[in-house]
Amino acid sequence: MIAMLNLLKSDLYRISRPCGLRGSLWQYGLALALVYILIFLTLFVLGLPSIQDNFATPTNLLEDFTTFASPTQALASLTGGIVPLCATFMTVELALSDFKQGFIRTLTSARRGRQSYFAEKVLAAGAISLVLIAITSVVVLALVTLAGGTYAHADTPASVTIWALGFWLNTWALSALSLIFVYATRVNPVSYIGAWCLCVSIVPQTLMGLVYSSGGLLRFLQPVAPLLETLAAWIPSTAISNLAEGGNGLLGASIDIWGATSNALTINPAAQTILTGVIWIALAALVVLAIARRRDV
Repeated sequence: MIAMLNLLKSDLYRISRPCGLRGSLWQYGLALALVYILIFLTLFVLGLPSIQDNFATPTNLLEDFTTFASPTQALASLTGGIVPLCATFMTVELALSDFKQGFIRTLTSARRGRQSYFAEKVLAAGAISLVLIAITSVVVLALVTLAGGTYAHADTPASVTIWALGFWLNTWALSALSLIFVYATRVNPVSYIGAWCLCVSIVPQTLMGLVYSSGGLLRFLQPVAPLLETLAAWIPSTAISNLAEGGNGLLGASIDIWGATSNALTINPAAQTILTGVIWIALAALVVLAIARRRDV
């Protein structure tokens, strides 16, 4: 346990080195902040009267862009896609850097400390996800406030807690799952492409495609269609998509959030969102540790 915590402390230092902004946390954080600033500046410029005169139907683009149901819905709209992707890429980069520098061979030469090293990488994925979500949330809410953003409703403490916990756990799950590609292949392009596929919902979309095809070309899949649909509903990227309406929307959602005709086995959306993240973090950790036991790294 002590060795694992020391490794985590070391990794957190590596990604946050302020000297020359060499830590990946600074690089990703500044890049995200710059992207959001450019988006808001672009909308501001497009909303200027001199620009609006050229529009057939003048509209306040910045006002339209900064009108949200609640603060958590604003965060879901502006961070739900890019933050999980950046978190998984940071996790992959951190894990691959140990191969590049030869650090992993030195550290795992003794079998006794092998499991601690790989377990720590799963914990590091959670820490990276948490820090990146926190930084991006502060930047986004600050920009929305500066732009005069409005909210139709305020979030309750319960809705903020459920939404933030669900977003973090499922982002952590995606980041931890990306480690499987790293340790199974040790190939940079495969690791990054695999992480990207996890974040852009290719897995649940493929599963749902098979479900739809089970009524036609792939009729032999019809008996397992409910199972495929259930699996698609319990994927971290699906859970993050279900956070799009914010904390209030999630708490007020009915069990048929995945569609009235869904055959998936689902439970209360808020509980399922949290449980999805926990399940996939645990599964990712088990697979990573299994790879560590069986493969020489």
